[in-house]
Amino acid sequence: SQSPKAALPPPAGAVVLLPFEPERTAELGQWTNREWKALDHGVMEAAPGKGANRTRREFGRIQQLHLEFWLPREPRNRGQGRAHSGVYLADHYEVQILDSFGLTHTSGDCGGLYGIARARVNASLPPETWQTYDITFEPAELDASGQTAQPPRITVWHNGVLIHDRQEIPMKNHRIQGPLQLQDHGHPIRFRNIWLIEAP
Repeated sequence: SQSPKAALPPPAGAVVLLPFEPERTAELGQWTNREWKALDHGVMEAAPGKGANRTRREFGRIQQLHLEFWLPREPRNRGQGRAHSGVYLADHYEVQILDSFGLTHTSGDCGGLYGIARARVNASLPPETWQTYDITFEPAELDASGQTAQPPRITVWHNGVLIHDRQEIPMKNHRIQGPLQLQDHGHPIRFRNIWLIEAP
């Protein structure tokens, strides 16, 4: 089976960060880490141990971030050691990427907001399958003195299943905007078809 959102084309006006072109090598011009690999069919692969990858542009309020990821099969690894990565909104708020197929979920598993909230349901597909995230990010609202008037909220659809619905992020230090970051946790995770719609 595969995600019903796999290969979802970007709508008009979307910011395309990793074009999905099945016949072409990936175009990585929107990304800062030159160590990551450009593969066929628009696929970008993490370079284990070579650091995270960030977008050149910064983003604040996001109406929809679409991202597809492929996890290698690592049957000898367990827990946080199994095909581990993450996507950070504003370079600060992590949605976990992990091989959590068939597991009972914690906040550290795939789709979890690390240390904050676990996914409502485990929507993970098996490794070596293209999976999807569709994420809405509402940054914190600060008052005149810089204190948090409204915490940030994150909504996440994993493989077309709602796993977080405007989940509040109760952290102390907030960032209103920043680059998107894809984490390097030492695994050859693959990504494709990354685009977003900025919210007004």
